[in-house]
Amino acid sequence: MLTFATSVIERRLTIEAAHTTHPYEVGWAGEAVFFVQVEGTHPALSVQAQISPDGLHWVDRGTPTTVAADDEIVALELANFGGWLRLAITGATSEQPARVLVHLALKG
Repeated sequence: MLTFATSVIERRLTIEAAHTTHPYEVGWAGEAVFFVQVEGTHPALSVQAQISPDGLHWVDRGTPTTVAADDEIVALELANFGGWLRLAITGATSEQPARVLVHLALKG
């Protein structure tokens, strides 16, 4: 029997510059899916998963995904990611901010 958990990582956060989400300890899980939702008008955003052995030092993992200006949600699937996960989101500016919600679904 597998354990499953979904957590809200960012809740309707307005970003106006490059942003990284709160780190999340996921060492027990074998699979992860980030869901990135964007509310309202927004620029195209690049979303990159990052992994860490200690929650302090980060490295990109996988291929970045784009939330196009006319998209509302994207999903990033990960496996074999070690102990910690977070997302790096770029593309928002003070002239073109974005309001994001990030959920992390884990199974292991």
